[in-house]
Amino acid sequence: MSEQENNEILKLQISIWEKVIDVQMHFNDLCLKIRSFAVSILGVLLGAAAIAYRFAGYVYFLSYKVPTATIFIAISIIAWLAFYLMDRYWYHELLKGAVHHAQKIEASLKVAVPEIELSHSVREQSHQSLKMNAAKKLHIFYISIFIVQAIALFVLASGVIKVSS
Repeated sequence: MSEQENNEILKLQISIWEKVIDVQMHFNDLCLKIRSFAVSILGVLLGAAAIAYRFAGYVYFLSYKVPTATIFIAISIIAWLAFYLMDRYWYHELLKGAVHHAQKIEASLKVAVPEIELSHSVREQSHQSLKMNAAKKLHIFYISIFIVQAIALFVLASGVIKVSS
């Protein structure tokens, strides 16, 4: 193969790598948008729960008298878990696939372009942050909020805190 043909192939490979990096950025952006939307929905539902706690009194659920606020907290838990599942097991997996693919391309190009290791560097840096991978950080993010929601639901539903009627 001539040097000109090798240069053309290298340019094509770099172009493919750039597109894969664009896909990585797209999935990362989607993950961040999902989390932002999840937090917004959570804020709305917990705000509704606070208003219901203050003004709405009780409802009867399976012959139990429970504060109306528990309905909003229960809905917030369901929504939070749905966002977690979509984020972690759908979009995060797509992002991981794009990262792994970029790393394969980078490995094949490393001889010709030694500094082409963006995906490797970003992943390594991410793992150094808090000494854990992105999936574990994602679990901590969602589970910590879920625990607070579950405690709030238990406290309200158990009657530890009384709602004025």
